[in-house]
Amino acid sequence: MDRLSENSVLDFHLSRISNPKFDYIPKQTTPKFIWKYLSSYNLLEQTNLVDLEDDQKIITIEKATHERNYEEKDLLNLYKRYNFTLEQLLSVDKIFKILPKHKSRALLYQRFLLTYDIKEKLNLVSKIKKLMIEDEIEDAFKIELSNILKEIKLDEVPAEYTTFYNENILNDENLEKKIKFNNKILHQSKLLNYFLKNYDDDRVAKEANEILKKIKSDKKYIFSNKDKILLDSLEYDGIKIKKQYKNLYDKNSDIPTDLQVLINNNDIGMLLLRLVEIIGEDNVNDLGTESLYFITTVLNQVNLDQIRNKIIINTLPLKI
Repeated sequence: MDRLSENSVLDFHLSRISNPKFDYIPKQTTPKFIWKYLSSYNLLEQTNLVDLEDDQKIITIEKATHERNYEEKDLLNLYKRYNFTLEQLLSVDKIFKILPKHKSRALLYQRFLLTYDIKEKLNLVSKIKKLMIEDEIEDAFKIELSNILKEIKLDEVPAEYTTFYNENILNDENLEKKIKFNNKILHQSKLLNYFLKNYDDDRVAKEANEILKKIKSDKKYIFSNKDKILLDSLEYDGIKIKKQYKNLYDKNSDIPTDLQVLINNNDIGMLLLRLVEIIGEDNVNDLGTESLYFITTVLNQVNLDQIRNKIIINTLPLKI
């Protein structure tokens, strides 16, 4: 089979493994599910091998990083490969305005690496972020920007950059502020902190059993699929729930037969492909709770906790 089918993830996978001369370079128009497939199988072109003269490819990689198909560090390492002159680096404030935006970002980043002054560092990374926002790829410099900012103490930040600093630094405290906890509803309770902060098992078990005790006494409480997702995930992780609370709800995630077969065969690669195909290009927040329940159950059974935790934090809490 010489041609690769882009009809679905499964078709693409089958055509790839049957093609001994597989060589696929994605474009901006390439379907998102194929980008995710290539990223999952480590088939994307390495940024240290990308031709810097191919401007369109650089732009494509920037967009792919924004969509989480490349790591931000890979993009920043690509920026470091450009050979700017000393004059360009010293005159960065003038030069970056006349370069194509992807080269401007590279120039600004290289100048940042040569800078020790905190104010100038903030000036440079704020310009990079602004250029990315203009091109609608702001998530391509999100985690690494936060890591840079975390190395700067708040009391060292000049007044004109405090807003930028606070808006772009990511930490558990900021994330928690966006969540409204409600211990009367299991999936909105502070048990979510287990997935946010990796609380120790004994602490979580104690809090879980206390909440379940109150829920059991409330004869009107009905377990939602979101409640089941949270409680099942805790139990899969070994959190000890007391016997008197284990039968408060029916476990009915209804995993499709084909997925259960893949689980039983420990075929993780194909299993992930099927999940990507099921989710498609939808936002995970738009999925029905029944779909979320069986997807998280699948991830629990194959111990893919990192992916499961992201889904839980994105879909269960009440955000404010």
